[in-house]
Amino acid sequence: MFTFLFNRHVLLTVVIAFMGLSTGFAQKAKEKDPAPAIKFGQIIPDQFLNVTTDSTAEAVALYDYGEVTFDNNSGNLWLVSHYHVRLQIRKKSAYDRATIELVARRGKTGQHEMITDFEGYTYNLVDGNVSIDQLNKTGHFTERASDQFWIEKYTLPNVREGSIIDYRYTVRTPFSVSYNPKTWRFQQRIPVNWSEYRITIPDYFYYKIMQTGYVPMTVNTRKPTTVDLLPGQGAVGASAYRFAMGNVPAFRNEAYITTDDDYMAKIEFELASYQLPGALVPITTNISVGWEAMDKTLLGDADFGGQFKRASFLRDKAKALVSQYPDTLGRITAAYDYIRQTIKWNQEAALWSRNIKKVFDEKKGDAADINLMLIALLREMDIDANPVILSTRSHGRISELYALLKKFNYVVAHVSVGGKDMLLDATDVYLAPGVLPVHCLNGTGRLVHPTKSRFISLMPVERDIDVHTGSYTLASDGDVSGTLVLSHGGYSALRSRKLFNVEGKTNYLESVQKKRTAWQIEKADFSGTDETSRSFNETYTITIPEACGRAGDRLYFRPMLTEAHGNNPFKEVDRLYPVDFAVLIDETFSATYTLPKGFQVKEMPKSISMVLPENGGRFLYQVAVNADNQLQVMSRILLRKTQFLANEYGPLRELFSRIVAKHAEQVVLKRIDIAEKK
Repeated sequence: MFTFLFNRHVLLTVVIAFMGLSTGFAQKAKEKDPAPAIKFGQIIPDQFLNVTTDSTAEAVALYDYGEVTFDNNSGNLWLVSHYHVRLQIRKKSAYDRATIELVARRGKTGQHEMITDFEGYTYNLVDGNVSIDQLNKTGHFTERASDQFWIEKYTLPNVREGSIIDYRYTVRTPFSVSYNPKTWRFQQRIPVNWSEYRITIPDYFYYKIMQTGYVPMTVNTRKPTTVDLLPGQGAVGASAYRFAMGNVPAFRNEAYITTDDDYMAKIEFELASYQLPGALVPITTNISVGWEAMDKTLLGDADFGGQFKRASFLRDKAKALVSQYPDTLGRITAAYDYIRQTIKWNQEAALWSRNIKKVFDEKKGDAADINLMLIALLREMDIDANPVILSTRSHGRISELYALLKKFNYVVAHVSVGGKDMLLDATDVYLAPGVLPVHCLNGTGRLVHPTKSRFISLMPVERDIDVHTGSYTLASDGDVSGTLVLSHGGYSALRSRKLFNVEGKTNYLESVQKKRTAWQIEKADFSGTDETSRSFNETYTITIPEACGRAGDRLYFRPMLTEAHGNNPFKEVDRLYPVDFAVLIDETFSATYTLPKGFQVKEMPKSISMVLPENGGRFLYQVAVNADNQLQVMSRILLRKTQFLANEYGPLRELFSRIVAKHAEQVVLKRIDIAEKK
């Protein structure tokens, strides 16, 4: 049971994501309230018309409202959340939105989250009049998902294109299940005309309130008020918060982003501390603590620091490696190789490990099992190894402003070599020492150390390198034949080599053929397929029938052949979110074409060199004819930054537009008669 002491301050904190968050205006009493006048169960015909300017939207959230208060029931504290949602179904693909699925969490002490007072209606416009269909009992059923979660499902009737559905409900959450209000998302995958969230927080509690996203607040206010929450305490101070956004665009899953939650406009809550009433001296209990306290907690936890403090089962192996390798780097590499080759990763991210000894015996474990074991082995070798905790790209970025352990889901090993940081992830046998997998390249991580904890960059130490080199002969009938060498380095080599070894040569070749259907492969050779190689190379002897178009005495062909960029990944004219490539990109294509006898180049693309602002990237394209009447083409795409902000999006989009356009341009060859030769 929670009881708390009066305190007159509530902590409000705004976390700004990437570019920053504009908080809008603080609404004044004399200004007109921008919120729409919407009441549950009241619909007029005009509300069916012109609900959005987004013609592609399958549905539109006309109104999304949530309000949270605190309640005391028989000495137990509860969060009481009231919701009202109104949306219009515009396409058949949105029919499933008329089935509302609400998850109720089950507590361990007999108290459970409850969903009550659900009411719902479907409205249709028929001959200018509004027809009403009410949710009935047959539209509601309960599903037990697990011992911890039950799902309440409500299906509203008679939904068609143009229908408006209107529903409201209450969720009662005991503090024993969760004392943090649920995250409120202002932005959805459909347009939202109005989204509003209110919460009244008694001054017993210090909550961190974190706003993230790229859409500005329309309303952002805090007003003092009072609440009567605890028996015998009377009315105490509280803060009434109101947050709202109007005309929120649909979130679109654009190219090169991490995870939706890093970009969508939302507000989150984390209870930092509370104070107990009734004591002579106020007693503050900290729940969400600072970084140093969190580091200490992790190192003292049996499932984290306890796993690498005692690892006697690795001692004999450590002694053997120390005697075999005299230098520090050699020992680190040997320990890394031993763990990644001995323990198979089960493809699961994790921060905690129950028992690395058991994992060692079973030879299979998650990321925490493997990397905490690596740290333990390195320490047994008298190497100062420590954990770096991070959040994977699919889990979302961390904020360095707040120590929120729930934001982390992965751990790797850290060592220092020659005074430089070296990060090790032994989950992948194809990863070179010091290279993190792409899913770990997510801003910054936290080095957890007894005295030297700090944030550490997760920037990649390798690039994504592709070099395509061709030597071709053009035939007068339009066929092209020759060799093409695909050389991969860095992350491209890792990706290709892993795919080759996992799928096998036959399946790998089939996937190559599917991507390049015009190829007739006569021979294929591969080198650098073992995990210790730096580069991975593919050499193909191919023929591409009718690669050239023919018209009279002329041949037409695109010199990029099958290696061209055919589409610009950046479709939208404007973009709110950063572009995140994860790694630096270096892509080169060069080829030499021996022209058919009796032909010469009549027309060819002009060369181009385009450089992004602040030298963020470059596109170079050149076509020329050498002294031997051979056509030479070279294309190079170089991106020197992993992330481009929204204000850098325009030039980046234009760069890729130029790439697509240039790669599509043709070379024209003309047959030369004897008179022309003279």
